[in-house]
Amino acid sequence: MATLQKIRNKAGFLVFIIGIALLAFIIGDFINSGQAFFRMAQDKVVVVNGKKVTTLEFSELVNRRTEELQNMFRQQYGMSLPEGYSARINKDVFDQLVQEMVISDAAAAVGIEISKEEMADMLQGDHIAPQIQQMFSSKAELLNFLQVIFSDDLSQYPENAVEQIMDYRTKWLDIEQEVKKQRISDKYLNLLLKTMAPNKYDLQASYENGNTTVAFDYALQPYTSVSDGDITISDEEISAAYNKEKNRYKQDAHRTIKYITVEITPSEADDQTTGEKIDALRETFSSTRDMAGFLAFNTDVPYSEAFVAVSSMDDEMKNFVEKSQVGDVYGPFHDKEAYKMYRLMGKHIAPDSVKVRYIMFPLNNDAATTLRIDSIFTELKKGSDFNEMALQYSADRNSGQNGGEIGWISEVDALQFGQDFNDFCFNSDDKGVARITSPYGIHLVQVTERQKPVEKANVAQLVMTVRASSETYNTLYNKLNQYIANNNKLEDFESNAANEGLLVNTATVSTDDVTFGKFTDGREIIQKAFNSKKGRLVESKIFNIENNFVAVMVSDISEKGYMPKAAAEPYLRQELLRQKKGDKISADLQEKNPVNIDAVANIMNSKVEEAKFITFNTGSIAGLGSEFALIGAATSAEKGKLQGPIAGNRGVYMFTVTDRRTNDDPIDVAAEGEKYNQKVYTLLNQFMTVLKEKSDIEDNRIKFY
Repeated sequence: MATLQKIRNKAGFLVFIIGIALLAFIIGDFINSGQAFFRMAQDKVVVVNGKKVTTLEFSELVNRRTEELQNMFRQQYGMSLPEGYSARINKDVFDQLVQEMVISDAAAAVGIEISKEEMADMLQGDHIAPQIQQMFSSKAELLNFLQVIFSDDLSQYPENAVEQIMDYRTKWLDIEQEVKKQRISDKYLNLLLKTMAPNKYDLQASYENGNTTVAFDYALQPYTSVSDGDITISDEEISAAYNKEKNRYKQDAHRTIKYITVEITPSEADDQTTGEKIDALRETFSSTRDMAGFLAFNTDVPYSEAFVAVSSMDDEMKNFVEKSQVGDVYGPFHDKEAYKMYRLMGKHIAPDSVKVRYIMFPLNNDAATTLRIDSIFTELKKGSDFNEMALQYSADRNSGQNGGEIGWISEVDALQFGQDFNDFCFNSDDKGVARITSPYGIHLVQVTERQKPVEKANVAQLVMTVRASSETYNTLYNKLNQYIANNNKLEDFESNAANEGLLVNTATVSTDDVTFGKFTDGREIIQKAFNSKKGRLVESKIFNIENNFVAVMVSDISEKGYMPKAAAEPYLRQELLRQKKGDKISADLQEKNPVNIDAVANIMNSKVEEAKFITFNTGSIAGLGSEFALIGAATSAEKGKLQGPIAGNRGVYMFTVTDRRTNDDPIDVAAEGEKYNQKVYTLLNQFMTVLKEKSDIEDNRIKFY
């Protein structure tokens, strides 16, 4: 009882404690949920007119584009994407995404839309979109594909097939959106082109602008003839000019960085070690019967059993082949940054290249496929049209659309399809059709042309590039690391570098940049610099980029907006100087009132020059460059009368038209229309720039990529 009474006496205090605990729980939950909400609000790579794209959405677009390019590089060049390509892909995807969003909003504003009927027509009707046509050989194949992926009952398919069908369904829905976006863009751009299309008066004016040709004598007094010290420019004039032309000084956010690079180059000891390694392999290289297997683990240059034309070899290899017998070895010798050895594996006479076409079938051993291949093979040997067969049956759609043509190929190309393919193309005179199996499929092959036979050889190359050892790597890294440890302030970072044999470079980078200085893949450093403070070592570390150690400091930070007046002042001062010098020169000339161009030249202490074949459409004058004010005045001036003064880009001009000729030929409407349309497309590009400038675009890539 006593215990219960004590609890009752403390009831108010207990309620207070429980309340505090509950409040803490609620606040903690609110803070956690608030942080999650904050992260969601910040997760936006770009916002265009209020519509945001998240990092996940952007990454999906980048991954899709990367996959497309990866496939293209493998098919066309037999290689992976070059190093540093990811930053360029990010930029390309961003630019395309922003343009699509801007055009979409602009199209919606003028009422452009895509109806359900129009979409159906583009997806499976009579006017199928080009990107879909490329995927299917016929409309029937497309409709069958759609029937499968949108089937309500997938129970007839095994589990792995269902997963693939669902994946195809998702990809198809993405394709639908791409088709719709492209159609909206096409409609909007076509609308713009029609609004810019010239009428007969535009074409007539364009014709007349280039129809009259003048020649004139002129004299120039350059602005440099007046000393800068003779011109006074006040702070008020600079402020007025800045306020008047402020929009010219808009700027994106940028950073000025100071950076030191140390190239990771091999030492003399590294060179010697590499030479000793290749020397130790000479005996095996000279005698091995499995050259491909040996070189797979020992060379920096992949070995190919293909024969190449001796005439196409570099001088060193050609000289070796011409003087050697099969089995001879040359080297090791030092060539640029590597040690090399050659072994002559074989010589023969064969065409340098051949022109080939084929019909490809998948590697499928079922009876139906085999029967179909046999039937087509028989028909081709009887003389059936190869082009039609390839177009109808080839699994390689790219070549199939061209009648099976894969063009001119070398032995290096042919060996990708196997030795049988190569032997048929280069080691026989057969002009018929052959059936050949390769790692890619079953081919019905025909050589349509063979070049004249030439001397060819197969040379095995053992190449060892001299690389920096771990000891060299550590020595170079430690040198730079020690320097930044002792010079971690910006002023010391710059001023003490020369004493250590280091060079400080400067670069100004924007949020859109991928490269800086000599670096083609500098995006990581640029991104880190934008998220660093002024006067600090970026990321407090040394970067390893393109075989260089790089230490970076941010020396200046400029945010998006207008260039400060102080930064713009040098440009403003130059413009004001030119204007005031032009006014002074013009006033002096008018006061002296010269009567002809020779008198003008005498006053200017210059000489009379001649300009010929000038029309209103002329872009520049020989010896002067772009002087549009002078061109405009000359093409409209009266013949024989002294004209000017005209303030141009280089100085002040006076001139006299000496000849004026007008072409009496009637207007060629088609030719004039073509010239006019070239200007229209230039205007269209400028319009897109303006459209982006007028849109509210928030670019946050620098936070993530």
